[in-house]
Amino acid sequence: FELIYIDQILAIFSILLSGSGVMKEAFEDIMEKKITANILMLIAAIASFFIFHGQEGATALLLYAIAERLEEITAGKSRNAIKELLELAPDFALLKIENGYKNVLSEEVEIGSIVGIKPGMKVPLDGIIVKGGSYFDESAITGESIPVFKTEGGEIFAASLNSDSFVDIEVIRESKNTIVAQIAESVKFAQQNKSDKERFIEKFAKYYTPIILFSSIFVMIIPLLFNLNFYDWFYRGLILLVVSCPCALTLSTPLANIASLTKQAREGILIKGNKFIEKIQDIEVFAFDKTGTLTEGNLKLFDVIVYNGATKTDIINIAASLESLSEHPIGKTIVNYAKEMKLPFLSIDNFEVIKGKGIKGEIDGEVFYVGSQNFIKELGYKIPDGDMKEIENSGTTPIFLGNSKNLLGILSIRDVLRVSAPILIKGLKKRGYKTVLISGDNQRVCNSIGSCLDIDQILGEHLPEQKLQEIQNLKERYKGVAMVGDGINDAPALALADLSIAIGTSATDITLETADIIIINDDLKKILTYIDISKKTNRKIKQNVWTSILVKVSFAILTVLGLMTLWIAVGVGDMGVSILVLFNSLSIFRYKFLYKEISTEELESEAKLVICRNCETKDIIPQHHGRDMIKKGDKLTCWQNILSSDELESCSKELPLHCPYCQEKLEIE
Repeated sequence: FELIYIDQILAIFSILLSGSGVMKEAFEDIMEKKITANILMLIAAIASFFIFHGQEGATALLLYAIAERLEEITAGKSRNAIKELLELAPDFALLKIENGYKNVLSEEVEIGSIVGIKPGMKVPLDGIIVKGGSYFDESAITGESIPVFKTEGGEIFAASLNSDSFVDIEVIRESKNTIVAQIAESVKFAQQNKSDKERFIEKFAKYYTPIILFSSIFVMIIPLLFNLNFYDWFYRGLILLVVSCPCALTLSTPLANIASLTKQAREGILIKGNKFIEKIQDIEVFAFDKTGTLTEGNLKLFDVIVYNGATKTDIINIAASLESLSEHPIGKTIVNYAKEMKLPFLSIDNFEVIKGKGIKGEIDGEVFYVGSQNFIKELGYKIPDGDMKEIENSGTTPIFLGNSKNLLGILSIRDVLRVSAPILIKGLKKRGYKTVLISGDNQRVCNSIGSCLDIDQILGEHLPEQKLQEIQNLKERYKGVAMVGDGINDAPALALADLSIAIGTSATDITLETADIIIINDDLKKILTYIDISKKTNRKIKQNVWTSILVKVSFAILTVLGLMTLWIAVGVGDMGVSILVLFNSLSIFRYKFLYKEISTEELESEAKLVICRNCETKDIIPQHHGRDMIKKGDKLTCWQNILSSDELESCSKELPLHCPYCQEKLEIE
């Protein structure tokens, strides 16, 4: 008898020491008139003393307190990622002044200021490189593990690591508005923006807990109705009170979502709410804009066709000299290419812009014309049908050059396909999604890009309101529609789509505001990362919910049958399941996307020309699948062959590196 009381006294001390936090929270919940898991546990622990099971009640409360602490640590680990993100960028910056550099607080640096970045130093603010070039590790922002070489004109993000040379940058965002600060703010906002499933479980738990309390009381009074052993059924009622605690159920969704948001933020994917993780389950089709989304938005000289004795160098030189006096964006592409070839710009006399058609000017007394196909036809030039058909099939924009007598050449201009575009489209198809291209560009250009990527449906020459209608049509045919874009003209379609994704670096402010998801860099593969992590998150949530329910129901049945003890109910049925849910949710952090890591530097060499040293012929590097071919041994090969991976089939296209005129070996420069 005395030993029993000693056990009870020791149990009381154990409760006071280990369960003080739970007791405090329980009393606070009572004051707020809320029935919570803390109250259920406290009732069970106190009531256990009346049937001389105080030691079990104390053990149960201790295990519950441990579980609560583990939950706090685990949730804190996910939430601390926001703080870690904000701490990635250094607090100080090397501000350039008249006689050198001065160390100042990053928050004091204004937009337009010049900041120096030493090798081994983290970038304090977002900026554009104005002097120098270096390799930068952007893994903290974009998730890309391979350092990227940036030179003058290149944008770099705060928290990137300069691993090579000293550079100067011009600050383009204040410290509070850097990309890394926006990521942290986005994750914080998204955690508060709950999904429908999360709201349902919270609402369910609100009613579930009182029901469990009254069910336990009902189990306790059964012996009074059927003349059964009061002691046994009172004990079973206490166990039911504990085993039915909804802790694991209420943790099942928010912890997985927090882990997912944080993981994706580290990968350079901003998600504006938990509901957009859940939304991926409904998506059946992805619609894309072309320019700036599937392509880089940078025009490139694709090919030059020559006539009447002209050479490719002559055509580029004359066209660039004329276009250097024009403001047309296509003209600037030709001018830039001539600069890369180091061609001298010729003196132009009597330059004239013929509105909507082209330009003309005199070189050494001879008149030359540069313009559209209609302009050249008006001048009476004959264009070979075979060449025009080839140009149309290539999806390029032709620019014509002629003199007062003859057509001299056709320069083909085309946007450059993003390296990650074919990987994205193939990855989407592999995952069972339909793909649609909706662009304002002309149909033949869209057909060329669309067929190159094997897109299911290609819609060109669409104005913003027509894009909107196409999204509406897709919504009528499919359960869910995702739209990927970057420009102002994409904003209405993005707003209408069930899920909208913006490509961050090229996106306009209105597009970023409209989009549900923002890809920080230009890597379209991140869309596949978003899909895979979000789907994994939804699977984890289902596993958590069903595991919680099945364990609770099983233990409740065992309790009513008298086959359960109080400490097992807490240690396994409550604490055990909660810990299982915690670690299952945290496994999202271990996700790795199974594609070959791509270094675009293999494609972005300084080489611009194919040169024959023997006959001094210079030519444009041939393209295939929308980008320059790459030198491999003594041949040129398609870039997709260089980047072959599980997500991208290799291409067998190859060309010999021999001059077509003298058959000598060509060089790449």
